[in-house]
Amino acid sequence: MSDFTPQTYSLEILAETTGVSTQMIVQYQEHGIIHPDFDDETIRTLRRIEALREACEMNLNGIKLLTQLLDEVEQLRQELRIRR
Repeated sequence: MSDFTPQTYSLEILAETTGVSTQMIVQYQEHGIIHPDFDDETIRTLRRIEALREACEMNLNGIKLLTQLLDEVEQLRQELRIRR
């Protein structure tokens, strides 16, 4: 059992930390691209999303699909590491 409590952030702090506007963060949340708990994982996800959005010029549906696929790939990699 761990006493670790994840750090959570307000919408404003999240926007300031990532450089993503509060409106865009709300849109990502409304489309199910990020979860409502603004934590360190959300920061990593937002940075990845913004890099993909800039590099691939994707709309929100494309970003959602791509992030889901990347999450699935990471999960499969973790499962492979455990089996080795």
